[in-house]
Amino acid sequence: MNRFSSLTKSILFVQSVLMGGALILPPLDVNAATFHIKKTGSDSNSGTNLSPFQTIKKGIGMLSAGDTLYVHEGTYSESIHSWKIPIPNGKDWNKPITIAAFPGETVIINPPSGNAFFWIQDGEAKYLIIDGFIVDGQKKAIHGFKFSNNTRYVRVQNSEIKNSTDSGLIVTICGGCQNPETAPHDTFHEFINLNVHHNGSSIKDHGFYIETSHNIVEDSKFHNNQGNGGKFFHGNLSGVANFNIARNNVFYDNSTSGNWSCGLILSSGDGSIAYNNISYGNYAGFCILHRVKNARLYNNIAYDNDYYGIYVGFSSTDSSYIENNTVYKNNGYGIFIGDEANNTQVSNNISYLNTGDNIGLFKQTGTLLSHNFTSDPLFVDPAARNFHLKSESPAINKGKFINIISDDFDGTERPQGSSHDIGAYEEVSKEDTIPPATPKDFVAN
Repeated sequence: MNRFSSLTKSILFVQSVLMGGALILPPLDVNAATFHIKKTGSDSNSGTNLSPFQTIKKGIGMLSAGDTLYVHEGTYSESIHSWKIPIPNGKDWNKPITIAAFPGETVIINPPSGNAFFWIQDGEAKYLIIDGFIVDGQKKAIHGFKFSNNTRYVRVQNSEIKNSTDSGLIVTICGGCQNPETAPHDTFHEFINLNVHHNGSSIKDHGFYIETSHNIVEDSKFHNNQGNGGKFFHGNLSGVANFNIARNNVFYDNSTSGNWSCGLILSSGDGSIAYNNISYGNYAGFCILHRVKNARLYNNIAYDNDYYGIYVGFSSTDSSYIENNTVYKNNGYGIFIGDEANNTQVSNNISYLNTGDNIGLFKQTGTLLSHNFTSDPLFVDPAARNFHLKSESPAINKGKFINIISDDFDGTERPQGSSHDIGAYEEVSKEDTIPPATPKDFVAN
């Protein structure tokens, strides 16, 4: 079929002439096209909005770099496997492949039993955006999404992933390869604004499970999963899950079976960081575990967890940084640095009203404690979980300067005063904007 005669075309070139000069906008991609999927469509149609395809598989087969595939309202029972259906690649993030629920419409994916919605292991740089779906495994599908074998550059966003029998979202180095320690593992995936919940059948199943490096998880919720809320981790290898980032997420009520688990785990690599996250209702809030170096937790909030707010240790951790976190009323230790934790720096944290020690040390080596606060910090409203500091808080201006931490949980620049505040929030003094009253009988000259 003629790619442009019956498809929704992008504007090829836009030129705007303004008074006093010309503003020329760059041309949009001449090859970009839009295809549509509807339950009432047919795979023998042309794929336009008025003549839509019926299956997602058919639409994917029509895509080229820069194209968009819209899936319209309805429930679809499909699974996209890269070894069965070639999945085209975008060129870069300026010219990606986009597969999206049509704006304003609810699209539910029920992957068949034993499958996932997208299961990609072609080892290619995809530049693929998957946007706006509700992926419901109905306790039949294994995962919502699985990417492996050096598949790179996939962005999953604005989606819900629930009721998988295993982990909702999983990224592995390779499936069945002989030497995983030498396999490529820099995958650069992005997982943004997701609601990942009620996945798994055992403690080994998680909201997300990522073995690889250079991935971002942000602005998402992970809750009521059987194992951990999420983990950057490999079961056997070190030096593989490197430089991952988790930020602006909420991890809560995971490990519904009541087993030892964490809201979030940093593990098995070098330089991963988690900041501006909240964790509550888990066994442990945030964990740094297993063969990890230079992991960093800062500007996080951990409260009402079953035992630990923050746990560091177990199977060799080295040079971890626990900084500017707020840890409150956990049913055990606030911050615990345990066995085989080496050279951990614990600085600028508020840890208060935990059932056990606010800061506990056990069989660790070389832990440095500095500028932590374990008395009443005068939170604004801890009962409502408002952990901002009152203006008279004794934690204000009492922290040390930490170069990497330039702002707080809210994005407020640090410091606001003579030094950094302790905890996840920097207190901002309210300026007096009310002018003084005019003195009585005042006469201007």
